Amino acid sequence: MQALEQASQQFLTWMDVYAARVGQEKTGLSKEFRRLASQTRRLDQAVQRPMCVGVFGPSQSGKSYLISALARKGTAPLLADFAGQPVDFIRDLNPEGGRESTGLVTRFTVHQSQTPPNAPVQMRLLTQTDLIKIIGNTYYADCDHSEDVLVTQEQLNAILETLEQVAQATPVDPLSTDDVYDLQAYFERYFKGFERIRLLRHGFWEQAALLAPRLRIQDRAKLFGVIWGGVDALTQLYISLYNGLQGLQFAADAYAGLDALLPRETSIIDVQTLQGLGTDSGDTLTLTGTTGATVRLPRSTVAALIAELKIVIQDQPWDFFQHTDLLDFPGARSREQIKDLPGFLGATDALQSLFLRGKVAYLFERYCAEQELTSMLLCIGPSNQEVKSLPEMIYDWIVSTHGATPEQRARQATSLFLVLTKFDMEFEEKAGERSPEARWTTRLESSLLNFFGKQHDWPEQWDGRGCFRNSYWIRNPNFKAKHIFDYNEAGQELGVRPSEIKRIDAFRAAFLNDTTANRHFREPQQAWDAGFTLNDGGISYLAENLRPLCNPALKREQIDGQLGRLHQQISEHISHYYVSDNPEQELIKRVTVSQAVARHLIDCAGAQRFGELLCELQVDSDELADIYYRIETRLPEDDADSNAPSIGTAVDKSKMQQLLGLTAAATEEEPAAALKDDAALFAQEALSEWMQDLQDLAGNHSLSDYYKFPDGMMAEFVKELIAGAQRLQLENRITEAVREATGFRLKFQQLVTLPARLTANLINSYVNFLGYDVVAVSERPVVALAGSGRPVFQPRTAPRNGPVLEERPSSYDETYYTDWIRGFLDLVERNARFRDGVDVDIEANRQLGELLALLEAQR
Repeated sequence: MQALEQASQQFLTWMDVYAARVGQEKTGLSKEFRRLASQTRRLDQAVQRPMCVGVFGPSQSGKSYLISALARKGTAPLLADFAGQPVDFIRDLNPEGGRESTGLVTRFTVHQSQTPPNAPVQMRLLTQTDLIKIIGNTYYADCDHSEDVLVTQEQLNAILETLEQVAQATPVDPLSTDDVYDLQAYFERYFKGFERIRLLRHGFWEQAALLAPRLRIQDRAKLFGVIWGGVDALTQLYISLYNGLQGLQFAADAYAGLDALLPRETSIIDVQTLQGLGTDSGDTLTLTGTTGATVRLPRSTVAALIAELKIVIQDQPWDFFQHTDLLDFPGARSREQIKDLPGFLGATDALQSLFLRGKVAYLFERYCAEQELTSMLLCIGPSNQEVKSLPEMIYDWIVSTHGATPEQRARQATSLFLVLTKFDMEFEEKAGERSPEARWTTRLESSLLNFFGKQHDWPEQWDGRGCFRNSYWIRNPNFKAKHIFDYNEAGQELGVRPSEIKRIDAFRAAFLNDTTANRHFREPQQAWDAGFTLNDGGISYLAENLRPLCNPALKREQIDGQLGRLHQQISEHISHYYVSDNPEQELIKRVTVSQAVARHLIDCAGAQRFGELLCELQVDSDELADIYYRIETRLPEDDADSNAPSIGTAVDKSKMQQLLGLTAAATEEEPAAALKDDAALFAQEALSEWMQDLQDLAGNHSLSDYYKFPDGMMAEFVKELIAGAQRLQLENRITEAVREATGFRLKFQQLVTLPARLTANLINSYVNFLGYDVVAVSERPVVALAGSGRPVFQPRTAPRNGPVLEERPSSYDETYYTDWIRGFLDLVERNARFRDGVDVDIEANRQLGELLALLEAQR
């Protein structure tokens, strides 16, 4: 792992030194390699933590019983051990059901930790960047921004300029530049589609990374407040929670007395404790950080700052708890659509509600990013699924632990368990009751196929052997199902009611004969019988199947798989800039990869998504207009090229001196870099923005899956598109077009929109035709046909008397797809041959070779 992080950091340094070698790709590549280095560090930390089984699902999906049943020994009460003091978790700690009850992760473990005297309650805290992510998460996911007034570049410049004047000389706390770039990665991953986030891409994060560590909290809040639109209530909440962490010296963990949990009506576990958040009202609790710092905070603040509460189980329930912890996540919630945020925040406890929704969503994202969840028990109830974000959350976890493709998942043991809860509700008699034959297909369609399978193909294509089959029935025996079972006086199940045996048998036969059930249950008969196990409801069967997965070797395999994918990504990025001493071998390699990409492009076309993919690769002129506006309105000190002219070509003084015989005596000094006018600056930044979008697409597993590209192939695809644009000197074409269009006086609105439209047309034309639209027809690659061939993108001539409509429509779309893919194959070959004869910086290439050798040694 150290070699991967070292290679990533060294390549970042290499790009700074040889920036001209990577050109417009530098911004996007720098962001990508910071992400890769961060992911490597997280994997290194994950190796040192115990493996965990996470219980997750929508709120009110039946998770509570599953947790309590797995964490207790037999039918004995679940006792939590706080430094030798036992507490009944269900009776004394767990919030009463029937509502959204928790806003933190609860870790059930058998391993006791050393705690300070009189402070046996151990909790893991949020970090200061977690606070920013949570507030930003709720701002974007719970609010309607369709009518927002966006921050302008001038306003952003003014904020940054003001904060630069009050920044301290050295960092004021542990926040680092890497932390700020991690914030950028988070918001661009989850909220890239928002205009505000796109605007912040244009230099904000780079300046924030230098500024934020040196700003005191009041000033830092102004900086990061830009993320959530400067909403004062959110900014003040950030300051309040930050101060709580600062009082603990930003400790990762903290300890409290049992008064934090008892009585349960005021427990920090209960979301109701968040009432009054941000007001400093209510009673207080004393916390001691791992640094030794002690602070007294409002109970609501403590509840907000806790990421995880540790519960030590007194009696080990299953043998696998010796090396596996059980994590209970708060239930996933549907997001709000708040149109009037200031008005909403005026209501009582509105701030609490917003923070809670952002926190619940973010906690799952954080634990997935930190590779905490080795296995997942995904609880899905029988009702319609309303948490629209859940399929994407689960898919992200699947990709990180099992892989993005069936082939990758086939190499991993399946550690996703689909737990279909509230099994007993399937037998309730209702008006218009479904037939036994239909209800099981209906349940699986509702809980799996039509919910998770609508967006992703993993339910139907889990691995090379077929569909996802790790499904289980669970019911809660504590919930009296008197329509099915008889009970004794103590409330224990005695058996199926005699009057119901025939009906239950009919349902059982229908389930075992159901095609869908047989496809998605590995052992349909055992799963059914387990669900009817008296006073158990399927828990023992689930635990027995979970046991083999609770193996430390599984976590190692998952991490090794992720390291392998990281190794491949890092190596491929670096090798793209390394000039091999065997060009023919390099050509064969790239052509072979391009043929694999072409097959996936055909799959994409077959799924009727090729047009969508091309749209994904294109640019919006409005976004380019923002870039041009920023260049036109920049302050004189904003960049080194500020002395270049705004209009017209920059003057080449050296050339003029030579022509007039005024050349100065030769010196050993390096010639000064040529100044760039606004047209050249705009072309450079516009292409940089486009390339960032392509690189972001390559890192988006969900979109890659949608467009039928397996993990890694999308990166190869966009890499060649970028290489083709550079080879065809698209930047120069944009520069000349913009320079010509702005070479005379225009109204300011035209001055901004015209260059943007011209540039968008040039970039999008390249995407549509790969540059062959400006190549003579006779020089274009040819699509082989029976007995002949035709050039790609052959021009059409309009019939003199209008088109003749045939009985069957022509396959014009298939023709275009074929031409495009043929053009792409030719583009890659030309890209690979382009380096022949090109001057190579020997030292730069040597350094890349050493990096590749370092990576190869770690393979």
